[in-house]
Amino acid sequence: MLDRGRLIILACVAVMTIGQILFKLVATNYNKTESLFDWGVLGVLIIAGVLYITSTGLWVWALRTVEISRAYPYFALGFVFVPLLGAWMFGEILSLRYGLGVILIIAGVVLTSTS
Repeated sequence: MLDRGRLIILACVAVMTIGQILFKLVATNYNKTESLFDWGVLGVLIIAGVLYITSTGLWVWALRTVEISRAYPYFALGFVFVPLLGAWMFGEILSLRYGLGVILIIAGVVLTSTS
């Protein structure tokens, strides 16, 4: 079972993941409008920035109770979630190598973050 600190870390990773997807959306919208001042560009960029600030706050909060050596491996989960969402939302193609990498990342997180 996950303790409170690890749940906060997972929330941090989730917020960071959403921020990355929003950065991709900013880039896509900018390619369409070629204007930084379009709401789909600047507005989404501001929201992504707020999410990054939130993620940082969650990280600091989690580190109050979790050792950094136990907490940091969870950030590798971003390498799993961001491409999965990118495939779902933007039609990006994921390879078999990606799937194998996901298995290795998850195994690494489990091995390095458990007591």
